[in-house]
Amino acid sequence: MSLQELKEKACQLSVSDRLQLLSEIVRSLQNTTEIDNWQYLIARPHPWRKQLYIKGRKLLASTVWQDMTANEMSPEQAAENWDLPLPAIYEAIHYCENHRELLKLEAAEERYRLETKGVQLDPTNAA
Repeated sequence: MSLQELKEKACQLSVSDRLQLLSEIVRSLQNTTEIDNWQYLIARPHPWRKQLYIKGRKLLASTVWQDMTANEMSPEQAAENWDLPLPAIYEAIHYCENHRELLKLEAAEERYRLETKGVQLDPTNAA
């Protein structure tokens, strides 16, 4: 079964069943011994989000990584832009590249939650 098929099936579940499914998937993707070894990343309590944050900030590691990618920044530029030590940037890159499935699942969940609230996510024609 493809990831798209799984997403479609998950959208048919109730919210509580979706949360339970997401929690089970996250548990299967996480390597708890690896999480304990992060110097600049930390887990934060959240009802459904399980990805790691930059320590001392309300900043997801994926936000830094996606910003770097979208803006074609070097790690040095990202460190300057986010006012973070360069090793924190490398750690965020490593984490995100090795947890892509978790990031995709959480992005899909966030999109679903916004859409159910009526938030328009697709750009509109401003003409």
